[in-house]
Amino acid sequence: MENAQTHGATRATHSRVANHSRKTPLSARMKRVFGRGFVLFLAGLLFAGSMTFRPPVGSRYDSDLLSLVARKEATVKELSSENEEMYKQIDQMIAAVPDQPQLPVSERTRVDLTGPGLTVTLNDAPIPEPLPEGVVADDLVIHQQDIEAVFNALLSGGAEALSVQGRYVRADSKVSCVGNVINIDGKLYSPPYEIGAIGDAVKMRDALAQDPQIAILGEYVARFNLGYSVRDEAKIKINAVNQQPVFNFVKVTANNDN
Repeated sequence: MENAQTHGATRATHSRVANHSRKTPLSARMKRVFGRGFVLFLAGLLFAGSMTFRPPVGSRYDSDLLSLVARKEATVKELSSENEEMYKQIDQMIAAVPDQPQLPVSERTRVDLTGPGLTVTLNDAPIPEPLPEGVVADDLVIHQQDIEAVFNALLSGGAEALSVQGRYVRADSKVSCVGNVINIDGKLYSPPYEIGAIGDAVKMRDALAQDPQIAILGEYVARFNLGYSVRDEAKIKINAVNQQPVFNFVKVTANNDN
């Protein structure tokens, strides 16, 4: 939100000059004209700059941002389609090589992770009508920094793998807030957010309890009724984790003709 600033105007009292008959030297007059022109020029630059670099005004649902996200998501889908086509071509090449596993590369490079751990659930708060005084809509929703705080705390507690809504989240995954949804690596997720973590549940709970960012989130949970819960899981399944394929290559055989 833009912060409105109020500038107080100061008034200066100028004494009258009794003698108006004295002429101003030409050089002084030129300096004065040049000085005024230069000031007007700078003022014009500042005005133009403020219009050019003025940040967009609006809520988090700004149409330009949403259209940008839509274009990026379309790009991700296009690249994913190209990736699948490349896998098909690789499968065709591998099929011509003897002694290779019969599973397609796309299957051999995707594995499911399972193990005990935790599930952290984050959810937006109910929005009352009207909003209480001093409360804004942003106070009542889960933000990018909340999800990142949970990720970081779980990783510091020894999480071996993370997921959102059951989908694998890489260590270099990018999280961004788009309106009232979260964008992770080009995929949009709506609340409630189910964050799964495979690892030692006790250590991860301790990490959540000691994390300062989670403590701040806890204050908002208590004040605005945001959803935050942690439960132990005997078995968590994280779907389709990509791994590097293993190929068999042509080997040089010993020459027995010598």
